[in-house]
Amino acid sequence: MSSSRLGLCLAACLLNISEARRKYIVENIAKAALLEKNGHRYPEVSVLNIFSFSDQDYNRSIITAASVNELGNSVLAASVEAFKSVNMEAQEGIPCLGAVDLIPIYTLSRVQADK
Repeated sequence: MSSSRLGLCLAACLLNISEARRKYIVENIAKAALLEKNGHRYPEVSVLNIFSFSDQDYNRSIITAASVNELGNSVLAASVEAFKSVNMEAQEGIPCLGAVDLIPIYTLSRVQADK
């Protein structure tokens, strides 16, 4: 079935990354969620929160991104940036799985596509 028959979904991702102490790294990961490789913004992608949850002791942050149809590409770009930027050999904090620990994605609502 085509996406026009199914409709579109507004979805959000709470990307859990293993960095909180170096804010510039968290900001660069959030920027990667917004920008394609060519430097243009992903259409219809918004980063809603960067530092609403940033735990210095655990050295973890959650970046919240939302989109109607580009969330997958956006989250992948942010994850790639996290893998490049977070040095897991030097990472301090509670034990973690990697530069990106968790990628929960939530459907928020259905969106009617214009005909």
